[in-house]
Amino acid sequence: MNSSTSQWDFHHWVGSASDFHQKDLEPDRAVWWCDVDAPALIIGSTQSQDDIDETAAASMGLDVVRRRSGGGAVYVHPTDSVWIDVTIPKSDALWIDDVTQSMLWLGDAFVKALSPWVDARVHRDAFDAGDNGRSVCFASTSPGEVFVGTQKLVGISQRRGRDGARMQCILYRAWSPAVWAPVLSLPTARTTATDLSVTTIDAVPTDIVAALVAALPL
Repeated sequence: MNSSTSQWDFHHWVGSASDFHQKDLEPDRAVWWCDVDAPALIIGSTQSQDDIDETAAASMGLDVVRRRSGGGAVYVHPTDSVWIDVTIPKSDALWIDDVTQSMLWLGDAFVKALSPWVDARVHRDAFDAGDNGRSVCFASTSPGEVFVGTQKLVGISQRRGRDGARMQCILYRAWSPAVWAPVLSLPTARTTATDLSVTTIDAVPTDIVAALVAALPL
């Protein structure tokens, strides 16, 4: 998937969501396609554990994993979702100190990459938690995330450190909240997740990932 002119390293990682989140990625200019081998619900770094009914999750065969970036719960699946992490060092020209502007370039790359399948736009205004957005990722709106109309297409959370940033991105080939919404403890969060309208992409993951790699700034 790399080309000789690409300035981005590419990694195809296969395994559990838990193992991938425990992996410390080097702060290099790189793309990591995380190809999960089992469904999981990933909660944000500051999200309350009380948001999740772990007994229900266990009965449904869902791993519950805490990530190191913020935001609400995200469902990942071996075929229904496409999970991509993008890392850059702090010395990179793409690094922006203002966190409200720091993911816009990545959103622009997704819009370009996904243009063969959908006409999308990047949200450039302030963060809006919406209804239960701090419990359910796709119910919130962050600068840099990608939308089709009012429907989220690409959710992005970011972990920034002394040496660089790790931007965790998710989009869906199929949106099936009934599979995981019962794991949410709050009735309002379950309703929000179930009622959300999300734009999905009818394309194979390899094509989506390749298109993003090609669209990233050099």
